[in-house]
Amino acid sequence: MLREHPDFVRVAGYSATEVIKTFDLPQKAVDILTPYWIYVGEPMDNLPFTIYAYCMADYFAGSFVPRHRSHEMSMKMQRRVEENGAQFEFRQEVDKILVKNGRVRGVRTRRGDEIACDYVICGAYPNRAYTQMIEPKSEVPEGAVKFVNGNRLNVCPVSVMLVIEGTPEENGITNYNTFSGETMDTNEIWRNSRNITEPYNFITTVCLNYAVPDCVPEGYTHLSITNLVPVDPFLNVKEEEYYDLKRRLANEMMEEYIKVGGVDFRSRIAEIEVSTPMTISHYVGAWKGSIYGYSHSMDNHVIAKKAMMAEDHFIEGLEFAGAHGVAGDGQGTQITNGRAAAKGVLDAMAKKEAAAK
Repeated sequence: MLREHPDFVRVAGYSATEVIKTFDLPQKAVDILTPYWIYVGEPMDNLPFTIYAYCMADYFAGSFVPRHRSHEMSMKMQRRVEENGAQFEFRQEVDKILVKNGRVRGVRTRRGDEIACDYVICGAYPNRAYTQMIEPKSEVPEGAVKFVNGNRLNVCPVSVMLVIEGTPEENGITNYNTFSGETMDTNEIWRNSRNITEPYNFITTVCLNYAVPDCVPEGYTHLSITNLVPVDPFLNVKEEEYYDLKRRLANEMMEEYIKVGGVDFRSRIAEIEVSTPMTISHYVGAWKGSIYGYSHSMDNHVIAKKAMMAEDHFIEGLEFAGAHGVAGDGQGTQITNGRAAAKGVLDAMAKKEAAAK
């Protein structure tokens, strides 16, 4: 790293704000460059520049939108894996990971089937795996509990998903992706997002028509409005308050975007769904509704995470793949985390075979 990537090493200990300041850019340029912080969930003052730079590099390199969304990518990857000899079993939730003497020995499904194996790649958060899934519980090392307690959950989406009568232009929508709000001060945005009592002051919107024109019938608009927020404000919401909260948040977020587009499309809504951390927890099973893994911050830096990978490996044969991996959240990084988990298994197998010889 020192020889081939000196600039990476030079900025590794600095926040995004600290590095951007060294370029002495006009404030308007800084405001244009900073909205992407929302996808990694830390204000710029506390976001490692390495993570910010990785995110921005993806944007500058360009991107593609799968015609049938990210699910199409997943299904094509599944098909390729099956061509290579793997077997998929859907609707077979793993309830327990069976461990003996610090080593994986198999899994038990929700319906009670036990499958013997030497390796498990777990998609569930370590929070769930180490507190609910390892059997017997005595096989959970103390370090694993400290690892879980030492990692702070990242942000999760509150989204309004809409199908609206009329074309995007008729509904005041002129771009595929728009970041908008009352301020570009990420510290103020972060403060605002940590509560559910005041309207969100920063949102990101995506109009899928501009990437996949026939995603909805001709003459209709597909729009999503999202804010990425910490899970904490939602943990104490009472059941009887929940639906009123969803309606209020949705209306406030639509009003915020209507200020940008200049067209009040609410009377033309054909379909609407509102998702919160509770929605994600219920349908996806993500820990406390967080789909963005653990925070990447100056006190929990990706460089330190990378350096601690061996020490943070607590049960032989158990690997993790998901947003909670070292690389963090996002489609591209999910593949990176998955590759790292697969490599962990292959390296362990090679080591075992070498020892046998």
